[in-house]
Amino acid sequence: MHAQLASQAAHAAASIAGDLTTDSPSTMRWQQWQELADDLEPALLTPQSLADFPSALQDAATRLQRLVVADPDIAIFHLVFATADKIRRYSVLHAMHTGMLLALVGDRKDWGEPRTVLAIQAGLTMNLSIMSLQVDLAQQSEPLSEAQRDAIQEHPLRSRQMLQDLGVTHNDWLQAVAEHHEQGDGKGYPLGLNQVHPLADAIHTCDIFGAKLSPRQGRNSMLSPRAAAEILRLRSVGYFGATIIRELGLYPPGCLVELASGEMAVVVRRMPDQNSPDVVVLKDHQGQPLSTLVRSHTRRDSGRHIISATMDQRWASTQHLPGILALM
Repeated sequence: MHAQLASQAAHAAASIAGDLTTDSPSTMRWQQWQELADDLEPALLTPQSLADFPSALQDAATRLQRLVVADPDIAIFHLVFATADKIRRYSVLHAMHTGMLLALVGDRKDWGEPRTVLAIQAGLTMNLSIMSLQVDLAQQSEPLSEAQRDAIQEHPLRSRQMLQDLGVTHNDWLQAVAEHHEQGDGKGYPLGLNQVHPLADAIHTCDIFGAKLSPRQGRNSMLSPRAAAEILRLRSVGYFGATIIRELGLYPPGCLVELASGEMAVVVRRMPDQNSPDVVVLKDHQGQPLSTLVRSHTRRDSGRHIISATMDQRWASTQHLPGILALM
């Protein structure tokens, strides 16, 4: 099963990479994220196959943290923009994107590289015991079975045990994984704790936010402003949720938006004014694809200010990537 998932994911990644023929800095950054996902595949789906799992995860987490620092907008774009592999590679990409959000939080909170990398390691491995199940659930439209519910309920403690069996000894890493679904009000699981490790709290927030921005079978990814609003309504994640919202902005890179001109565009770069990011225009006011893509600012005086995020966040796809990345 794990080998089949890895094969499918590699095929999907190769398909995307094959379309990217330019060597713009943004394209190269995107490809580095794809390569990191490829390298995380065996580490997270078949961790027993690694000779030194803790070292491999530290290396991957360090790479991830440095990619975020080098170009946070490309990192956010990779999280938000809908691609064909988002469902097929759900478990690995969700783990990686949770790590990316943790890197943004760590930078904003001045955690320093060692603590940020530790948080990323925990975020990457929070669901280690249900990696293949997560892929199934991303493609499943029927309700959870009893066995699936049990696996989900138990996965924080099972994932901690797997990490211990794989040689992880860092207590903060292990505790953060075991408690990443606990909440300070005692309503979390599996133990209903009233005190939660700070890294577990951060992982919980990043996990929820990343999941809301990820598509599932029969469900669009959630519009970013709606995901932000839902995060803020959850008392237990308000502290780190507010940090993530400030980092991503109202319309994060990768978000598809409708402009006052009637054109449709994708956000590519955050600007000091959260309401006015830079975009690449993909469709004209009649809904026709542009033969030549255009990058534009969205200030109020431009005539291209943003009206809203579009209801369908999947109409721009992998075929648009080369042109978008070339203009980022």
